[in-house]
Amino acid sequence: MKRKCFVLLLLIIVFGMLAFPTIKNNLWSADFFRDFQKGSRSPGQFSDSPLSHPHARVLQARVAMMDQDFDLALQMIDTLVPSTDPAVLQTYAELLFSHERYREALDIWHDLGMYNKIEHAARVFSDMEMPDYEILAWEKAFELNPDIYRRSLTNSLLFRANQLRDSGEIVKAISLYQELITNFPEDTRAYAELASAYFQTDETELALENIDQGMSLQASDFQFYMQAGSIYEQCGLYSDAFSAYQLALEIRPDHIDAAEAIDRITNQ
Repeated sequence: MKRKCFVLLLLIIVFGMLAFPTIKNNLWSADFFRDFQKGSRSPGQFSDSPLSHPHARVLQARVAMMDQDFDLALQMIDTLVPSTDPAVLQTYAELLFSHERYREALDIWHDLGMYNKIEHAARVFSDMEMPDYEILAWEKAFELNPDIYRRSLTNSLLFRANQLRDSGEIVKAISLYQELITNFPEDTRAYAELASAYFQTDETELALENIDQGMSLQASDFQFYMQAGSIYEQCGLYSDAFSAYQLALEIRPDHIDAAEAIDRITNQ
């Protein structure tokens, strides 16, 4: 009986010793957040922390971020990296993003598989009119989840290429259209826009070549067939233009522009 009591007492002591750091850390965390909520930011609040607390610095950095002191937060997290701890890395990525170190932030989110964070970043870049970073973000999101982000990536690539073309940077635009076609050969929009770029520079044969390639895909893309019909028509290829407009009208039977285009071709 005495032996059992001794073993039980020993176990209580061992478990108490193991639990004490956890209890201490939890009390420190509670005190830390309470002081922050009270607004009593002391000089040592962001410098002192229990060595046994695995995320003390992360908590301090998070509170500094809530207080809009991003420089201080980054200083704290910098002492923890490199790291494999997701909590550290997530906080670090957010701070890097706030310091406009966008590529580093995107790389971390990508490595962590956080495509939702990358998607948010892409939309921020769109609002800030930073198309190259937006494309980079969608590329990383696409790598993680192709089914969800294929359209977002192709839309951003196409939008950027059209911007370049319309601003006179034809060579850059053509390169981007070609990249789009190489990586997403089923997207007929790229063929039509590339054809328009070639047509704009009087490279008619290349324009028609890309339209023909797009036509061979037999996609249900109304806008593509309207653009194809326009290029064929301007090149005097009325039979091909009629076929393209007819396909457009089959997709959208009530569309006035398609019907008028067919009437125009018929009365040539």
